[in-house]
Amino acid sequence: MYRAKRKALTSAEKMKLDDLLLIRFQQVQLPFLSTVLSFYPIDEHNEINTFLITDYLQFKNPHLHIAYPKTDTATHTMQAVICHEDMAFVKNKYNIPEPEICTPVEPAQLDAVLIPMLAFDERGYRVGFGKGYYDKFLHHCHPKCIKIGLNYFEAIDAIDDAHDFDVPLDLCITPQKVYVF
Repeated sequence: MYRAKRKALTSAEKMKLDDLLLIRFQQVQLPFLSTVLSFYPIDEHNEINTFLITDYLQFKNPHLHIAYPKTDTATHTMQAVICHEDMAFVKNKYNIPEPEICTPVEPAQLDAVLIPMLAFDERGYRVGFGKGYYDKFLHHCHPKCIKIGLNYFEAIDAIDDAHDFDVPLDLCITPQKVYVF
């Protein structure tokens, strides 16, 4: 249902929601950040324009390193990789843009992770695309790593199929509200 809701957004609606989400993000008091894992937005899925967020973070933290996920589709795992601003991205078998040449960074070195999703609930659990890449990865992050969800839509009451291995968010930012869990 949320995949369809997001796909139904017009380009003008999406741009407005992205701007509102950035404004809401700017209201969050984050500590100094040195390394953040973001994600490359997939246009076909009408994903949030994370470049607005990472540009803002780099403005606030000039020496910030931005990492992106690189997946291993055989093992359903991912790693964080730092790439340079002019780095080329190529689409993997799931049509997700990933950096071609990059430097791996250990999950424990990340200060924050921007997490894609379809929906989330009042407890901070989220529904992604069902492969579990992020939950597996987040288990290896430092306990102080801030897990930040980004979503165009507000929280639902509860996700019925949350599992013990699911990692809840610390924050979820929408165009209307900042949820703190």
